[in-house]
Amino acid sequence: MKTNIVRKEFTNLKVCILSVGKRKNDASKNEDGWVAIENTFGVIDGSAPRVDLKFEGKSSARFATDALRNVLLTTSPSVNGKELVLAMTAFLNEEINRIGYKDLIQQNREASPAALFTVARIVENQIIITAIGDISCRINSKVIHKDNFKSEDLMMKKRILAMKKAKNKNPFIQDEELIRIGKQAITEDLKLQVINYFNNPNSDLGFGIIDGKEVPEKFIKKYIYDLRRIKTLDLFSDGYHLLPHSSNINLWEEKFFEGEKEDLLRWKKYPSVKTSSISQFSDDRTILIANFKN
Repeated sequence: MKTNIVRKEFTNLKVCILSVGKRKNDASKNEDGWVAIENTFGVIDGSAPRVDLKFEGKSSARFATDALRNVLLTTSPSVNGKELVLAMTAFLNEEINRIGYKDLIQQNREASPAALFTVARIVENQIIITAIGDISCRINSKVIHKDNFKSEDLMMKKRILAMKKAKNKNPFIQDEELIRIGKQAITEDLKLQVINYFNNPNSDLGFGIIDGKEVPEKFIKKYIYDLRRIKTLDLFSDGYHLLPHSSNINLWEEKFFEGEKEDLLRWKKYPSVKTSSISQFSDDRTILIANFKN
């Protein structure tokens, strides 16, 4: 499979980006997104659709990703933290209203477009990072933002338990059947996650996400660093389970495929709610690396 690395050069830094969809034979199904302009560098992860509903021909995840990307491209780099989240939420609602889906979404919350993001924006001699969700960030090869969702941990355990029971019952069961059983075990939980835990500050399982509803401040992470101290910045979606020591896209790819090979079904060494198969990887994956000329 051919992968295309995008390279960009700005005044004081160089950026490399690789974004690959999980469907091996259909790159158009990639629901991740990214932004790399003079002062703004971000990775966006559209939340997997819970229902089969198209938004102007796009999945709900792709629709949300594109909306967030538009906000990052059109707002000043000085817009960060809560102010940026409010702008994203407002624009996503405008887009939902524009295509006439407002009432539909209000009546069926599990159909709502939603996305997570982490963005780094340069403001004078600082770099300001805003994050909602599990798109991680490394500065100088040290992870400074990483998030795990307790509701997904519970679904992961439920999925794996169902697969193990099936395997114990039939040691010769095919991987494809194990995948189906694992997915079926958490289908309803995925829908309930939207209704019960998206942007719910009162639940231990709640977490922040851009989905058109207000995002409680407790879920908005903001980090500020001295730009002059930064050599490398890595932003990467949750498709990566193994991290390389240095900021090199080829090494990131090596680690990704190492993880795929070691635990294809994502139920032993690298447990997850998602799995790989013959036709797809375990997840969309996006890595953005910025090298600063400090």
